[in-house]
Formats: sequence, structure tokens, C-alpha cells
Amino acid sequence: MNNKEIKEAVVLLGGLGTRMLPLTKVVGKEMLPIFDAPLLHKLVLECYNSGIRKMIFVVTKFNKSLIQKYFSNDPYLDNYIKNNPAKQELLKELKMLIKNMKFVYVHQQERGTYGALYSARKYIKNDNFLVLYDDELIVNDKESSIDQVINEFKKENKMVIGVMEDKKETVGLVVTDKDHNFIDLKRSNETKSRDIIVGRMILNKKVFTIRKLCKFSKENELFLPQAIVHHLNGEAKIIEIKGEYFNIGSKLGYLKASLLFATKSIYKDDIKDYINKL
Repeated sequence: MNNKEIKEAVVLLGGLGTRMLPLTKVVGKEMLPIFDAPLLHKLVLECYNSGIRKMIFVVTKFNKSLIQKYFSNDPYLDNYIKNNPAKQELLKELKMLIKNMKFVYVHQQERGTYGALYSARKYIKNDNFLVLYDDELIVNDKESSIDQVINEFKKENKMVIGVMEDKKETVGLVVTDKDHNFIDLKRSNETKSRDIIVGRMILNKKVFTIRKLCKFSKENELFLPQAIVHHLNGEAKIIEIKGEYFNIGSKLGYLKASLLFATKSIYKDDIKDYINKL
């Protein structure tokens, strides 16, 4: 395989979604419907459209069964709707993903984003791979966020980390050198940067060699950005992702994303009329 081809994606699914309680007490935020399909469905579809054919889900014992059931065929349901073409059409896209994508489930062994990624190391076959967070949706109808990081990676064959501007954030702001290499994380009073890391990264297996150097946070977690900047300083390129960003881990972000997709559906006129009445 060409070492610039990205065929595997690791999705970090270990968060409990506590900002979305009580809803996420039963359903993980990655499975919350963004109008008509779960967030994870939309992430997998974006991966498929970018040439990814293997999804590695880093899960906990709480969310594995629901995700696994969703991305599996259901003979009972298929038989129930076999004479209803309209209902079958609703499942067409999902069935296509199930048929063409390989799904691997890995239990998270250590807390934090780096801990989650490290848990998947034995299941990643290629040197370079995509990493996604489970609570972020970025919409760009011209060039998807995944295509953006893959295309940047192909230019230099170097790790790529996506960022977006966030004027409200005060910590974890990305600092780069003149060549846009990732060199530090700062607070707002220490840098003019307003960029934060989003869950769109192309990494390579070198990230697994630094495990013994990483230190746990006060919350007993291992964080991926800190691991990279402290121990692989300057080895990752920063790219500004273009698109509309939604944090699905927050109630407002979730609502906004659902409304956006609703206004792109066949119900768009009714939705807009209802919003105007409100």
C-alpha cells in the first residue's frame, strides 16, 4: 500500500457525555440523532467518502453493544419491511456502510484521549491513520474536514492536526512555528492564538513509542495533544479546518447541528416556518 494512503480511522468513543445528561445516561453522545441519523453514522459516512474502509472504535463496556448493533444487519427488521420500498430506502445508506466498511471494536484500557488511542495500537495495520473524536461534527459541503487533513498529509507525508478558531476558549490554544508545525499549547493570556485542536488528525505509529514518557493528569488521564507536543514536538503540521463546527457534547451544539440537517431535508420549509413562529 502507498504510504500516503489513509485507509483506517480510529474513533475515540470513551467519553460519558456528562454535559448531555440525563439523555446520555443510556445513549452515548456518538449515537444521538443529528436529525435523522446518529452522529457516528455521519462520521463513518464521511470516512467512507474519503476512501477509509476500516473503522476502529475505541469503546467502553457501556456503549459497545448499541454501536455494534447499529452497524450490523438485522434480519428481523429486514423481513419486517421487505414489502415496503420506502422503508427499505431509509436503510439503504446504512446497509451500504455495513457492506463496505470493516468495523473493529477495542475496549479502552486507560483514560484520556491518548489512553484511548494507545488501546487501539495493535489493531492499526498501516503506519499512518486517521483519528477522530466522538463528539465533533464539521460540515463543509465543498471539501469535508477529513479530506482536508488527508490532502494536507499527502503534501508532506507528515502528521497533521486540524484546528479551528474558538474566541471563547482560554486554555489549550495551539502555538505553531513559522512553518505551521505544532510546538506548544498555551493559555489565552500567553498567546495571540485563538485556535484549538479538533478531532481531525492524521497520525503515525510513532505516537505509540512515547507511552512511557507520558504523564497522567490530575484526573488520571493521558491526553493526546499534550503527548504530541511534549514528546513529538514539531513533528506534526497544523492545518486550519474550514467548515461549520458543532460540539455535539453540548446541548446547544447538538441542537444547532440537528436544526442544520433538518433544514437540508424534505421538511426544510416546515422547519423554517416553525422556527419563525417561535
